[in-house]
Amino acid sequence: MGELCGVDEAGRGAVIGPMVVAALSADRQGVRLLQAMGVKDSKKLSEVRRRSLFLQLKASGLRYRVKVVKPEMINAALRRNAGPGINVLEARLISSLLEELNPSHAYIDSPDRDLKRFREMVARSLGGRTRIICENKADSKYPIVSAASIVAKVTRDRLVANLRRKYGDFGSGYPSDPKTILFIRRCIRDGALPDIVRRGWDTIYRITQTSLDEF
Repeated sequence: MGELCGVDEAGRGAVIGPMVVAALSADRQGVRLLQAMGVKDSKKLSEVRRRSLFLQLKASGLRYRVKVVKPEMINAALRRNAGPGINVLEARLISSLLEELNPSHAYIDSPDRDLKRFREMVARSLGGRTRIICENKADSKYPIVSAASIVAKVTRDRLVANLRRKYGDFGSGYPSDPKTILFIRRCIRDGALPDIVRRGWDTIYRITQTSLDEF
């Protein structure tokens, strides 16, 4: 068996900022190194621990690649905007990452409950070179996917921190964050949403309608 690859994303459900898809490749010895590091699903780690592990991953020499997906690309992919859908977008990005790393096996944290469908979307352009294993919550099952989740999360956190410095504190960028919703309401009140906002999200539609009703 050749190298294994783990794939995960960060920021898919956010209403502000990019989505980041990451793939990390390792041989069997590299996987044992990941286990020794204590990698876990990035959501179960503190920010300090994530950063520490990310630095260790960079220093380890293990190969990884990331794709940063800006809000306008996500908006264009939405079906309501006549796009193919965000799952198709993510599958294409994953295929591109796997073409770069060329592993024998790829373990993917699937965003789709229909695992067969998502696996087929990813595999379509790979010509059978990589065996695709799609699972829900793979980031909590496989260290190689946990490592990819750390790369994706830390990369996105840094990008979001840069956006906050430019646009002000909009919180986490997720719809569940009151600070994020307040930021969006203020932008709508002031007349324009910045390009960092995913305009096609249902959250934006609901806030816009509520704001219009207040006039």
